[in-house]
Amino acid sequence: MRASSDRVRARALIAEDDDVFRTLLAATLRRDGFEVVEARNGRELLQTVAGTALRASAPFDLVISDLAMPVMGGLEALAGLRAAEWGVPFIAITAFGDELARAKATRLGAAAFFAKPFDLADLRTAALYLTRR
Repeated sequence: MRASSDRVRARALIAEDDDVFRTLLAATLRRDGFEVVEARNGRELLQTVAGTALRASAPFDLVISDLAMPVMGGLEALAGLRAAEWGVPFIAITAFGDELARAKATRLGAAAFFAKPFDLADLRTAALYLTRR
C-alpha cells in the first residue's frame, strides 16, 4: 500500500492559445499538485495525446481546453478524442459562453463548461473533483 506522499500526481493537459492565461491556468494547477502539459491549440492537444500513447507515457487524467483557438478549436479536439474512444474528463472554457457552445460541448461529453471570465477557484474545484484518487 502506498503512503499518501507516494500518491501518483494527476496529469492535466491544458490547451489555450492565450499564452498569459495558459500560464496562469498551468501555475494554478501545479500549485494543486498536478503535473501539467501545455498546448497552444486543439491540434497540439491531439498530437500530445497521440505522442503520449505512442511513448507509453502516463496518460492524462484531465484535459482543459479553450473552445475558440486558431488552427483547431477545442470542440474539434474533443470530437477527435471521443472518436478515438478516449474518455478522459474534459473541461471546456470559452469567452464565447453561449448556450449553443455549451450544448455542443455537453453533447460531445465535456464534464464541465466555464465561460470566461470565471473564478479560478471554481475551475480548481472541478479539476480536483474530476481527478480524485
